[in-house]
Amino acid sequence: MNTQKREIRNPRLNRVFDDLVETLRDFIRQHNLTYEEYHRAIAFLAEAGEKGEIPLLMDVFLEVTVDDVDHHGWAGTATTVEGPYYVANAPELKSPCVVPHRAHEPGEALVFTGTVRSSDGSPLGGAVVDFWQADAEGRYSHFNIPQAEAPYNLRARVTTGPDGRFELQTWVPSPYEIPTAGPTGALIKALGGHPWRPAHLHVRLTHPGHATLTTQVFLADDPWIESDVVGAVKSSLIRGMTRVSDPAEMKRRGLNGPFHTLEYDFVLPRQMAKAA
Repeated sequence: MNTQKREIRNPRLNRVFDDLVETLRDFIRQHNLTYEEYHRAIAFLAEAGEKGEIPLLMDVFLEVTVDDVDHHGWAGTATTVEGPYYVANAPELKSPCVVPHRAHEPGEALVFTGTVRSSDGSPLGGAVVDFWQADAEGRYSHFNIPQAEAPYNLRARVTTGPDGRFELQTWVPSPYEIPTAGPTGALIKALGGHPWRPAHLHVRLTHPGHATLTTQVFLADDPWIESDVVGAVKSSLIRGMTRVSDPAEMKRRGLNGPFHTLEYDFVLPRQMAKAA
């Protein structure tokens, strides 16, 4: 036992760190870990650090638990993980709008609509729907789509109308694999898991006087909906799409082929006043 006296400058840091170390020591004792296993664990973490995968490792195995704890007692629409692909300062657009996209964006168009309301039921005009998603090939702009090719592709900050409604035209996202070439992918494979995330839309909603909501809307019938590698799917966040093939509707929207619609309404709880 380390009996060295410490100058405690941050009581919470000391309490959390000491508890973490003791939990890990108990884990070592419980599983009778050997020196060989200990050194293999150190090598794994060192490799993850060298390859920049510590955030990925934490996102896959821990972020959903942090979200659940941080939003215990949350009164609005269910939250879920933000993930690693959020980019601040996306283009500001007013509803209805078409999000930034490439001239020949792959896949079929998707009209995403809904209403943002306060927890008392009143519509929140002027709410900002910060929106981002993967494309039809499972790629995100700023990450695995070059910015020069498509800056802020399928990203926007959309302001709701006075009735709290928003409408944005985007494209149907695809499920995708998290990176598998590094140590995180190797660990998932060794555990007998898979690296797939089901297709989803990301939103981060803000309005003055209300708590920020970060969540995802998942597409029903996705093959990975029951086994998201991140474990972020919640039943209340799953929605089905409706395919529209009416020529008049396609023409009205300036589309050359069928498109899909999806509607989801969001509720933001009022911001709790902080104690003096």
